[in-house]
Amino acid sequence: MCLSAPAANVTFRPARAADVPRMVDLIAGANLPPAFVEEYLDGFIAAERSGEIVACGGVEMYSDSAVIRSVVVDEAARGLGLGRGLAELLMTHARDAGATDLYLFTADALPFWQQCGFVEVTLEDWQDAPRACWQYQFISQNRSLMPDVHTMWRKA
Repeated sequence: MCLSAPAANVTFRPARAADVPRMVDLIAGANLPPAFVEEYLDGFIAAERSGEIVACGGVEMYSDSAVIRSVVVDEAARGLGLGRGLAELLMTHARDAGATDLYLFTADALPFWQQCGFVEVTLEDWQDAPRACWQYQFISQNRSLMPDVHTMWRKA
C-alpha cells in the first residue's frame, strides 16, 4: 500500500519503526494516549509530506473485530482530507484482515466519525474479542474519569 493525495503532495504508507517518535508526538499533541504504538505498529499508517510525517492512524485486530485508534493530523496539514483518507485506509485494512465489526473511542471527533458511518454504542455492546483492547480495558474501568469519551461502532 502506497497511496498518495496529489493535491496535498502527501503519500500514505505503512508506518515504520523510525516513524514511532514522530507519531507518538502527534498522538500526544492531540491529547490522545500515545501508548502501545510500537506494539501495534503493523496496523499503523503514516501520511508523509516532504519527508515529514503529518498524519497517522492505526488499527488493532481482535479476532474478526478491529479497533481504530490514534487518527491524528498535524494542525498544519488539516483541511486536506488526510483524516478521511486515513480513516478509509484503516477501515479497508481492517476489512482485508477479516474484520466484520469496527470500534473506536473519540472525545473530540464525534461528527467526523459519524460522517464515516459510525454510531454511538455502549461498552456493553462490544463483542467479546475487542474487549481485550487496552483502551477498552482502561475506559471500562475508569468511566467516571472519561465522561466525554464516545464509544462507536460500524459494520466493516
